[in-house]
Amino acid sequence: MNDKKLTPQERKRRRQLLLRKRTSKIYTKVAIVFLSCLLLAGAANLLHKDRDYSETENRMLAQKAEFSVKNLASGEYMTDMEAYITDQFVGRDSWIRMKTAVDRLIGKRESNGVYIGSQDHLMEIPEKPDMQMVDKNLAAIKGLAGRYKEINTVMALVPNAAYICGQFLPSHAPVRDQSADITYVKETLGDSLTYVDLTETMASHKTEELYYKTDHHWTSLAARYAFETLSGTLGIADPVSEYTVYPVTHEFQGTLSSKTGYNKAEDTIEIYIPQSDNSEYVVNYVEEGKKSATIYDSSALEQKDKYEVFFGGNHSRIDIRTLLNDKKNLLVFKDSYANCFLQFLIPYYRNIIIIDPRYYYEDVDRLITDNEITDILFLYNVNTFMGDTSLADVLASEQEG
Repeated sequence: MNDKKLTPQERKRRRQLLLRKRTSKIYTKVAIVFLSCLLLAGAANLLHKDRDYSETENRMLAQKAEFSVKNLASGEYMTDMEAYITDQFVGRDSWIRMKTAVDRLIGKRESNGVYIGSQDHLMEIPEKPDMQMVDKNLAAIKGLAGRYKEINTVMALVPNAAYICGQFLPSHAPVRDQSADITYVKETLGDSLTYVDLTETMASHKTEELYYKTDHHWTSLAARYAFETLSGTLGIADPVSEYTVYPVTHEFQGTLSSKTGYNKAEDTIEIYIPQSDNSEYVVNYVEEGKKSATIYDSSALEQKDKYEVFFGGNHSRIDIRTLLNDKKNLLVFKDSYANCFLQFLIPYYRNIIIIDPRYYYEDVDRLITDNEITDILFLYNVNTFMGDTSLADVLASEQEG
């Protein structure tokens, strides 16, 4: 039909009809491509062998859920299957890296609870704490200190990188006021123990490499500054001032790199050896039944999480026995931040017992009595302490239990 013989309304309807036909063809092609991709991805996932562990994300991956009518009815089966499909999806690591690259292109500076800051600094975003749990932990600490008033009990919380090194944060990035958290802890504990505030120590060195760019931990340098601040309170009168510093790796990419898929930077891990001290000691990994002549695990330098060079990671209980004649015996309650700090304590105690409350289930009162503990140290980073759910149960006396 000649367009010239059509009325304006008929021409309009004809154009709309042609547009719908063209759009329908485009949608059909897109649907075919999309379904083809789904089929290919499904086939690839069926052929792809499940992984137990992700080196990139530094964590165990979800495995295929076990089916049961009970799990299906409760919704647990579907939740577990969703986690399994997400974790085992073929090319997952590449998709994570691609998402991070796209996020950066569009100006996004936060990924999976991590800020992507300037100069390749990755910073864990401090979480809002469960104050009921915090109060329970603080009450348990006060209870322990009250039961052992003759023991020198010290506590310190380490502010996180996002709070101390704000110069690297994305513009206008909100960060929880950790000074308020620290003040709350100090005021709640009162004079039940000696609290040492490390905020000023960290802030005065904030232009130095206090925190890894790719990991949530502080560096050995920051731990040294903290030791110098804490040593007097711990009764260490003449601390070592000269160390030989050994960089054990320049290729560390830590937990924050794993979380975000952002791998532009690499960190250096250093260990500090006192120049004036040649202490011999034995490290006993109690639960594992393993002993070592060093706190350093060189095999960790061949794996993803190279921070595990300190003690090979976290353990429920570690005993360090030295040849020191002085009968100073230290008990440490800690998170993984303390792992690199402990290297500075060895020359000053006959025995150091290290407890990670997340994995410890024995009687603390018997531990203190049997090992003639003279000093107790609580050392955590603020974010971990404010989110801890294990400490109160570990510190409770058997009478309270």
